[in-house]
Amino acid sequence: MLSKTDFEERIAIRIAKATEAMQSCMELTPQFAKASETLANSLLNDGKLLVLGTGASAALAQIFVAHLMHRFDRERPGLPAIALSADVVTMSALMDDPQSDQYARQIRALAKAGDAMMVISATGHRANVTQAVIAARECHLPVVALTGAEGGDIAPLLQHTDTELRVRSSHATTVREQHLMIIHCLNELIDAHIFG
Repeated sequence: MLSKTDFEERIAIRIAKATEAMQSCMELTPQFAKASETLANSLLNDGKLLVLGTGASAALAQIFVAHLMHRFDRERPGLPAIALSADVVTMSALMDDPQSDQYARQIRALAKAGDAMMVISATGHRANVTQAVIAARECHLPVVALTGAEGGDIAPLLQHTDTELRVRSSHATTVREQHLMIIHCLNELIDAHIFG
């Protein structure tokens, strides 16, 4: 059993990792500006945002979309965004087909000119997420990617029209913590772009 000192040391290390990752996110300021502009321009031009992630990152995608559809920190009209993982019936039907790339199929069905896609992945190594980025390419959607570590399989797929916000940590939990901070920053910047 761990002693009180062991617990305290463990928590101190955990907080230090999170603090270090957050400080390194300061280097992403230009990417924050580009990502928020990409997403806001899509919304300002009658587009919608298609947002996805797997596991805990799917929950972050839903939080981001909830802030867009409802509000972030002030009253304003809802903004059109879809968390592709939120439709349990569709996701379970698509997972039942071994040939189906769940997110890619949804993107091909829902995307139209002017839309944008945001993908959230702590590791960047999920096949259904990389297939979604490929589908976004086919549909000519700009991609905003929240990644971690070395960017995984997502980073090499991104083009000059895309934006990567990469958390410099190989610890998936730390990456997800920073992804929550990043989506809150993006929510705030999108509101500023659209509503002043």
